[in-house]
Formats: sequence, C-alpha cells, structure tokens
Amino acid sequence: MLSFIYRLIRDFEEEHGIHPNVLFINEVHAHYLKNGFAEHYSYQAIKDLLQMELVISRETVHPHVAWSASVVRQAG
Repeated sequence: MLSFIYRLIRDFEEEHGIHPNVLFINEVHAHYLKNGFAEHYSYQAIKDLLQMELVISRETVHPHVAWSASVVRQAG
C-alpha cells in the first residue's frame, strides 16, 4: 500500500509541480497502510512521514492525493 501511495505522490508531483498535502483513503486502505509500518506508528506519525493530511472516508473507492489550500491554512 505504501509503495502505491508513493507512486500517487510522485505522479502528482510530476503533473502539478508540487507535493500533494491530502491523501484520501477508506477504512480498508487505512488498515493496510498502518500495517505497513512498525507497531508503534500512529496515524499522526504516518501523516508526518508522508507530509499529508489523511482523509479516511467510506466514500473513497480508490486512494488518491490532492493539494488543498485549506490544509495549508490549518497548518499555518
């Protein structure tokens, strides 16, 4: 799962010239993502590593990334 997300990030950066700051996933994706890390990793640690906010939603069919100005405002 993590390698797939890194490919999404790379493709986004190549297309848009900026690092995405939001990752949209569903509960199943989140489970597999978290299992790809050591047991002590929290979702906050994963967010910090990816440098993105995580949006976990049942409506998300496929993982995707985006850039949102509202996320930048929240962090600032």
